[in-house]
Parts: sequence; C-alpha cells; structure tokens
Amino acid sequence: MAEKENEMPMEAVLGGGGEEEFGDKMPRRYQRRRPRQVVPEYVDWKDVEYLRQFIPERGKIMPRRISGISAKDQRRIATAIKRARAMAMLPFVSDN
Repeated sequence: MAEKENEMPMEAVLGGGGEEEFGDKMPRRYQRRRPRQVVPEYVDWKDVEYLRQFIPERGKIMPRRISGISAKDQRRIATAIKRARAMAMLPFVSDN
C-alpha cells in the first residue's frame, strides 16, 4: 500500500493532459488526394485547359503524390507544362 501512495499519477509524468496536449501541438497534415487521372498517350502542350488541372493557384507543378498519376505520366505532363510556359501560354508564377 505504501508503494502505491508514493507513485506519481500518469498525468503528472506526461505533463498534464497526456495525448490531448500532444495532439494540439502537432500540425495536422492535409491530404488533397485526387482520384486516378487518365492521361492521354500524347500530352499536347497547346491544351492549356488540361494542363491547368496540374497547376495550383500558386503556379507550381503539382507533385504526383497529390495529383494521383504515374511517374511516367508526371514526367510527360511536366514537360508539356514547361513547353507551354516557354511559349507564354502558361504563367511561370501566379498573378498575386
């Protein structure tokens, strides 16, 4: 009995609230996962409306883990976006 009286409660060891306090400090990751995209065999750099799907409002090329396309398709889309930017059909940066 004397041993149990000397032990500290678990809240005191963890610093108060336990997991609730730890969860408040960690930022929550937001996953913007899209459904599987069907990419045509040839990605035309002149098809600006299609290429805008892979460019968020900031103007960067969307990574494949978010867009949900294969690595091969991602390389073809990135090349088409870069060609369209060089021909001034797509902006390099956003207007903001």
